[in-house]
Amino acid sequence: MKSFTIVDYAAFGFWILISIALSYLVVRKFGFFGGSRENQKTLAIGLILGHLLYLVWKTLWLLIVN
Repeated sequence: MKSFTIVDYAAFGFWILISIALSYLVVRKFGFFGGSRENQKTLAIGLILGHLLYLVWKTLWLLIVN
């Protein structure tokens, strides 16, 4: 079975940083979703959880293909 590579783990690490930066820009700088810190945290967590869901899907796909 193919497994995750260091690139996958590095991409996830970068995605966490990108999620935090995106949520800051979208919520605080552009004022979307009310501009509160709680909304910023919620957006960042949502983006990170979305990427985790992708990783789970990729794992299942690799299991199905092999």
